[in-house]
Amino acid sequence: MKKITAAQCKSITKPGLHRADDTLYLCVKPSGRRSWIQRVRIDGRQRDIGLGSYPVVPLAKARQRAFDNRVKIADGINPLADRRRANMPTFEEAAHQYHKSRQPSWKNEQHARSWMQVIQKHSFPILAALPVDKITQEDVLNVLEPIWTARPETARRVRQRIRSVLRYCQARNHVEQNVADERIDGALAPMPKVKEHHKALPYQEVSNAIKAIGSLVSSARLCLKFLILTATRSNEAREATWGEIDRETATWEIPAERMKGRKPHRVPLSKSALDVLDEAENLRDGSDLIFPSVTKSGYAMTPDNLMKVWRKTGVAKDSTVHGFRTSFRTWASECTDTPREVCEMALAHAVGTHVEQAYSRSDLLEKRVQLMDAWNDYLLS
Repeated sequence: MKKITAAQCKSITKPGLHRADDTLYLCVKPSGRRSWIQRVRIDGRQRDIGLGSYPVVPLAKARQRAFDNRVKIADGINPLADRRRANMPTFEEAAHQYHKSRQPSWKNEQHARSWMQVIQKHSFPILAALPVDKITQEDVLNVLEPIWTARPETARRVRQRIRSVLRYCQARNHVEQNVADERIDGALAPMPKVKEHHKALPYQEVSNAIKAIGSLVSSARLCLKFLILTATRSNEAREATWGEIDRETATWEIPAERMKGRKPHRVPLSKSALDVLDEAENLRDGSDLIFPSVTKSGYAMTPDNLMKVWRKTGVAKDSTVHGFRTSFRTWASECTDTPREVCEMALAHAVGTHVEQAYSRSDLLEKRVQLMDAWNDYLLS
């Protein structure tokens, strides 16, 4: 094929590829738009490299760019890899891209915010400004080693999140290897796999705790009291909305997206729980939240809000807010004749094998009403 000249470049209108030099072609589109394409073989595969549009890039400049690429290929350098490196995101940019891509799967806004806060605090000081293809195993170890044994649970989360970001980068061809995977295991001390349970207040002391909470002047005290009376998790109570409450049936239906097991859960509301809701009417801020933040309108209270109230009572000792679920479960076992499956369903725990769950469609609400009323009477007796 005869090579076209600079003068011909101006007049060619026929769509297709027109040879301008070894491996270099002027690509003419049916629309008349023209650009430079270099067709080469890299690692045995034919690849097309765009060299710019015509006439912004004239023939002489396109030939020089094509020649430079041919020299690189002859030296074993992939010019396409050079381009990828020029557009390589930093770890901070990649972390935000990954976080945004997972937005539909976050359990709630608090979970999404917490995910980013942890990785910002522990990994960004070392990794944030590094292009992801320049991050080494040593860099990852520098992030993990200071907290690996001192704060093991946090360290696990940090490593998992770094690994997830780099896996995302692998899928986008930014990196070839995930330097946070098992290859660094040998440099990290073994960790115990025993899960530490949330410390709970003995159920015999919960009644006094309810009274102590009631004596405080704080909007968060209502949320904490509601959590104890319903034996629910922190996020379930803090993010409760008025639309989930059915006054006629005295039930609260928590949607699947806020439940740990990803299934909707009905909670019987005792008289005291309904009384708490009556008080909470005064907290309305225009949103549908029952227990909104007092500092940020339209947002739910934070876990710290509840823990601060709990500590102010003076009876918290070293127990946690989540531990009230254990207090309730222990009381139900020791002080009532309620069947185990009813107690477990009150806590929204899965009961029985997968087969048993498939055939058992009842949530035993009527029996759970009796259990929660008994818990109410015990606490306020």
